[in-house]
Amino acid sequence: MAAGLTDIEAWVPPNRISNEHFSGISLTDAWITRRTGIHSRAWFADEADLTAAAADVVRTVVDRGPDPERIGALLLVSTSNDARVPGLAQAVATRAGLRPSVLSVDLNAACCGTVYALTMALGLVTAGTVAEALVCSVEAMSRITDKSDRQTAFLFGDGVGVLRVADREQFAPPRSVAGCDAAFADLMTMGPNGVQIRGIEVYERAVARMVRVLADVSADYKPDVVVAHQANGRILQEVRRRLPDPAPVFVNRIAELGNTSSASIPLALAAELTDGAVARRARLAAVAYGAGEAYGAVSIDYDIDHELPVGPQPFVKGEA
Repeated sequence: MAAGLTDIEAWVPPNRISNEHFSGISLTDAWITRRTGIHSRAWFADEADLTAAAADVVRTVVDRGPDPERIGALLLVSTSNDARVPGLAQAVATRAGLRPSVLSVDLNAACCGTVYALTMALGLVTAGTVAEALVCSVEAMSRITDKSDRQTAFLFGDGVGVLRVADREQFAPPRSVAGCDAAFADLMTMGPNGVQIRGIEVYERAVARMVRVLADVSADYKPDVVVAHQANGRILQEVRRRLPDPAPVFVNRIAELGNTSSASIPLALAAELTDGAVARRARLAAVAYGAGEAYGAVSIDYDIDHELPVGPQPFVKGEA
């Protein structure tokens, strides 16, 4: 028996932002698409409540499970949550109907947050500390992006993704690698008007880090599906190019989602599952690189034992 993924749900706001939105800073649809692969993204409305959005998605996963009492932990991941005290985790847990004794904690590892949280959730379940754990990422990157920065403004989207971690007899052992190198923290920073990225340097570091840790977690069990953090179309293409043959299914959903920071892995995987582009039972490798410089990868079995759509929206299509 080993821990892995047993359910997933994802959601994006209905407010669609096309590339034409950025014509005000002299950017064209053709230029953005060529450089990033992004055609549009979803943004939260200014008045939208992140707690409510996250709780709704968590509740969907809780209600689908056989026994809510088995959920012992909620790891709430966000780069863009503006609440400091209290954070989001406890409010989301209560509003989603989790029991009062649930371990609930906020985490921030930028774009690598879901990989970090999955690593922790797998450890909690494997150790027997909790029977099941939830990882919830809620991101409103549109609220903290420097919309005047022509290198960054168009990259980010918003959304919510939830993963359920539990033991199954048929699961092979998980593998994970995670680390950081703050010597490169200035590649992605919070400027006076929001997030700014030094794109060329980030590209080189992100590709090298993700390829390396993917190889580390794939040595014992070859993945059927790879979901890399959906940072940029060029980064995804280069990571995919460097995978050894025979290559697994490599997920690229950036065209209609954009870069949703820590939410990008569950959003992209959910879109593939809903469209039937990947099997509902397979081996997954998830890999990410983000500010800090935080990086990591997780290799796990998953078994989504229902045929319901898991989001994020019917309009999310594959690679353009």
